[in-house]
Amino acid sequence: MFSDKDVERLVLEFLKTQGMCVLATCSGNVPRASAVEFFPEGTTLYVLTEGGQKVANILANPCVSVAIHTQFTGWDRIRGLQITGTAEIGKPGSKVFDEGAEAYKKRRGLKGVTIPDFMNIVKITPTRIEYLDTRLKAQGLGVRHLLEYKQALAPQIP
Repeated sequence: MFSDKDVERLVLEFLKTQGMCVLATCSGNVPRASAVEFFPEGTTLYVLTEGGQKVANILANPCVSVAIHTQFTGWDRIRGLQITGTAEIGKPGSKVFDEGAEAYKKRRGLKGVTIPDFMNIVKITPTRIEYLDTRLKAQGLGVRHLLEYKQALAPQIP
């Protein structure tokens, strides 16, 4: 059995190898799933976006879900994770925007970055991460692992 630290280490390693996720939002009983590029800082994810329905949904309902997975190459090599958490929108000049710009810069290996003022940065703070890795079965380990974090407070919208 893995400890939470072992599972978190696997999650962090996995996040470093992936660049795209599906961000699911919902407002007024109308769900929306958007494929977006993400930039991790630990288990926190940042997404740059011009706006659109996902931002409107987050402003109405900050509860989100994120799915990240590798390409399917066989049942014995499935890897992915499902994040349940809260999202907040960062506008230029906000702490969230600055954190996201730093995560973007770090992920891209840039010394500096200028993000246009019309962009938003979405910060996704996990409350639950479900990690699946069928390769672990060959080591006699479970393939599903769960990390739960203290419930995040509802984010303040600037």
